[in-house]
Amino acid sequence: MLYEFRQPGLHVYLSHNLIEAILLGAAAHIAVEGEWNDDLMEQVKEPGPVL
Repeated sequence: MLYEFRQPGLHVYLSHNLIEAILLGAAAHIAVEGEWNDDLMEQVKEPGPVL
């Protein structure tokens, strides 16, 4: 897997096949350290109706 994490925290990669994920261990937990970036998570406008 090649992925660039943009926020710190505990990220989970899980196979969509739950049998593989549970019985075969096809899951990963990645702990990412760093500074939190509010610019990525800040709400920029009020929620509206879904069209």
